[in-house]
Amino acid sequence: MKLLTSPMGIALIGALIHAAIMTLLLMNALNTVPKTPIEYPEKTLLPERMWNFKTQAIDELVSELKAARAKSEKEDKSVIALKAQIDAEKIETEHVRTEILALRAEIEKRVLEIQDSEMKNLKTLSATYSKAKVSEAVAIFREMDENMAVKILSMMKPENVAPILGEMTKAPARPGEESMARRAARISDKLRLIKPLEKKAA
Repeated sequence: MKLLTSPMGIALIGALIHAAIMTLLLMNALNTVPKTPIEYPEKTLLPERMWNFKTQAIDELVSELKAARAKSEKEDKSVIALKAQIDAEKIETEHVRTEILALRAEIEKRVLEIQDSEMKNLKTLSATYSKAKVSEAVAIFREMDENMAVKILSMMKPENVAPILGEMTKAPARPGEESMARRAARISDKLRLIKPLEKKAA
């Protein structure tokens, strides 16, 4: 009972009563708060910072890169065109080389060479046919091997060869035989290409 009459006790009781009242008030306030969730405003996202700035140095660098790329592409095209031209020229050169070799082989096949061992016999025959009648010489050459006829005619004088070839062009062809005019033309061509015997040094 002394607690109720003493100032300390009265203060303590007052404090307890005050705490109880505040607790009741707080609980009452909590019970009246709405239970719906609180909606907060959506967070506004800031746009990402774009480094969209230019300087004179960057512009010059970009221009130089574009010019270098254009130059490189132009040079690449030039190299490709040059390579194609070289390949075409190489093919053409090889084609010409093949034709030259074929022509050389054909000429070598047509060129006759008088051997030293047959020289004496050819001189004797050429002298004989030079003295014969033109018609008789033509008849002989008609039956003779063409290359042998060319060698003999090459040993004869031009004034004796011309009448024989002229008469040969007029001779009629036999059945199944090529014309004598064609044979005479071929002989004339071989006479032009015949390789004379090289004189040996004494």
